[in-house]
Amino acid sequence: MVIMETLTLSSANQTKFEIKTQDAFEKKQVALSGKRDFSIITNEAIKMAEMLNASAIITFSEEISKIPTRIPMLVFKGRKSTMMNELTRYIDETDKTIYEKIEDRGRGAVEDIGEACIIAFINNLLETGGLVVGIIRMMDSDSIIVYDLSTNKVMKKLMDCTERVEPAVLRAILNISLQIARQGREGKWFGTAFIIGDSNEVMKRSHPLVLNPFEGQPKESCSIVNPASWETVKSFAQLDGVFVITGKGAIRAAGRYLDISAKDIPVERGLGGRHNSAAAITRDTETIAITVSSSGGTIRVFKDGLELVKIEPDIMLVH
Repeated sequence: MVIMETLTLSSANQTKFEIKTQDAFEKKQVALSGKRDFSIITNEAIKMAEMLNASAIITFSEEISKIPTRIPMLVFKGRKSTMMNELTRYIDETDKTIYEKIEDRGRGAVEDIGEACIIAFINNLLETGGLVVGIIRMMDSDSIIVYDLSTNKVMKKLMDCTERVEPAVLRAILNISLQIARQGREGKWFGTAFIIGDSNEVMKRSHPLVLNPFEGQPKESCSIVNPASWETVKSFAQLDGVFVITGKGAIRAAGRYLDISAKDIPVERGLGGRHNSAAAITRDTETIAITVSSSGGTIRVFKDGLELVKIEPDIMLVH
């Protein structure tokens, strides 16, 4: 006796069957051709991140795994200089040994992951401790990096500022600064500065250039930690002068001119009066200053008259 089974496919089931067959065929073709399958790297990174209980997975490729994971996956767009270096490094590496090439590439990859961590920290997606699993994709190689957040010097220095400024206030102002640096306002690029903390002393050492737009406004409209106020802040950031903000995040004024001598302030050559006066006020008061350059959008953080941190806005969080 012969038992025969008949398999009947509906049109929907047939489509699914054909897709699965096609996927299997394509995967087989990839394996046969020797083509790099980036999903293997991302899947292994997810497994590693879960084993390490990592704080996040960071990748510079939008080819992300479809495997569900409890670890947040943060996708970044790399800086243009990194892309150019990737295209030209074959010329630069002609006289280097294989060990030097690996060391240079590894160092560059770690720097990119470290700077992505800073952007994630500003966006409240990471804290200063724990591990991050980074996925790096290059033209000729892919790699997984385990990055220790406690070694990030910039994040440590930013946390040093929280002696004078609440962490949420610092992150909010850095977030606004990043938006100004990347987007400008209505197609126009401009610079600005925020002086945070010791606001009574800052008000005494400054005078208004324009009528204070925050005078008499509701409390919630003057809170820098309230995202609803950020568009207003970005609009008034186009005014000459600086913002004066309390350590708890209340915006006291915009468009203030600092009446302070910047003599002997060791500011980088070529920076203008805004940077010099912002650095000087942190020397003479218990404040933190954050500036955005009108040329290039570089963000600088000053404390005790010194540049504490410099952040280039060219690494962007995609999702």
